[in-house]
Amino acid sequence: MIDQIVVPDTATIVLVALTSLLISGIAFYKKVLDQGGSALAFLICFVSGTLGHWSWLLLLLIFVGSSFLATRFAIVYKMALGVEESDAGTRGGSNVVSNGILPPIVALAYSLGLLQPEQALVAFTTSIAAASADTMASEIGVLSPKPVMIIRPWQTVEPGTDGGVSLEGTLASLLSSVSMSMLSFAAFVLIIGSDHPLSLPFEINYLYISAFFGFFGSIIDSLLGATLESRGILGNSGVNFCSITLTVILSLVFLGIS
Repeated sequence: MIDQIVVPDTATIVLVALTSLLISGIAFYKKVLDQGGSALAFLICFVSGTLGHWSWLLLLLIFVGSSFLATRFAIVYKMALGVEESDAGTRGGSNVVSNGILPPIVALAYSLGLLQPEQALVAFTTSIAAASADTMASEIGVLSPKPVMIIRPWQTVEPGTDGGVSLEGTLASLLSSVSMSMLSFAAFVLIIGSDHPLSLPFEINYLYISAFFGFFGSIIDSLLGATLESRGILGNSGVNFCSITLTVILSLVFLGIS
């Protein structure tokens, strides 16, 4: 039964609101996000920072920044190949929602008492690790000259083909998931005060779970791309949302039995 919603003090809410506005404003000014994407980014940051913890804003900022850099990497070559994710690296509302809706959902579930602190931390970290891993796999993988279909690894396909994977993209995905997980738990240990409910003794299992399922999320994304997306059943945003959601659920299941 839900007794009450866990919310921070007024000063923290105001600080989170201003920081969220600053992040979304800079993202729009620098053409990281379009107008709709920036508005949704503000909501995602605000809900995550107030109902979760303000340090989650820092991690979301790292994710957005690294995703933009990956998108902009070799953008001229990507545009020549016709495999760029979006116009000059600017992402819209559907991309923001599909990749970033899980953190505020996790924060809301935690604030309502539906998730324990360790579950919230693992779920949040897994969500940004999976989103980052998928982004890196896509943006780096399209530069590979010989990607293969994940369900038919003997078949070479054109860069950008739904369900295509490459060694470069897979390595980028793995490194991104591990890096985001390490940064996330480092932030939790160093920033979250001992008097906060989310302050927990660090267990290495948390890092392993988030890093593994974050990487596994990019594999699921490729499988969905090769099956449902290639048949027009799901779009790119739908595939992203489904793969991230599934990996968060799996991480919580694994946490419960580990």
